[in-house]
Amino acid sequence: MDYNKYFAQAEEEANESYLNYGGYPSVDADFDDYVEAAGGSQMLNQTGGGAMGGAPTSQPYIITLSNTTTNAITSNIVGKAFANITATAPTANGVKTGMTYTMGVSGTTYVEFLYQQLNKPFIVGLTYVDATSQGQALKTLQLKVRDTNGNVQERTIVPTVDPYQQQNTILAVRQSWRWDGFTSIAVDVDASSSVTFYFYPSENVNLTRGLAGQSVARGYGNPNVVRQDKVVLGQGVAQALQQG
Repeated sequence: MDYNKYFAQAEEEANESYLNYGGYPSVDADFDDYVEAAGGSQMLNQTGGGAMGGAPTSQPYIITLSNTTTNAITSNIVGKAFANITATAPTANGVKTGMTYTMGVSGTTYVEFLYQQLNKPFIVGLTYVDATSQGQALKTLQLKVRDTNGNVQERTIVPTVDPYQQQNTILAVRQSWRWDGFTSIAVDVDASSSVTFYFYPSENVNLTRGLAGQSVARGYGNPNVVRQDKVVLGQGVAQALQQG
């Protein structure tokens, strides 16, 4: 399957659904895929995983980068799975000396996260950043995607603090990108500091679903970690705007 072609066609539709869906919490969608492929119960999966129907709620990939030294460490790479899964020198799995990478789900490892990028590429719909200081939370992210033809795309992602929020060490980055084995982000980590990233997928590809006769792509609903404020206009204001 041509993942690049599929994502190019589906990204806009997936993100629109992700950002607007108000859905219901569901059982773990990926676990259900294995149950279905093995001929298990279809009851929870006929409507896309949610008990009330609709897209399953997005669950994040959580990873914490910790600097255990008294010096800042720059350009810490997350991802780049094709190269970093087997990397041993000068850094193991691409993790620099003095840095530790910890997954937010007990029993999972960073290496497993890298392997999953190879088998289940996904689109990041929302990134939640939780850091030890505002300065760390505001560090720019250098996104890089390449392929074996030598094509390279780079983007600088600049986190910003919502002027209406009270906490300045927690940020939501509402930018989307495709993540596969060639994708990486780089971030500087200050001395004795840490930063946790919550990568919420808006869509992923899992070939196991094809064994159950389903589409290998699945979209996810808004996790609702960022409040969507609504502005209510008085009748007079609304009429004035319509007339203007």
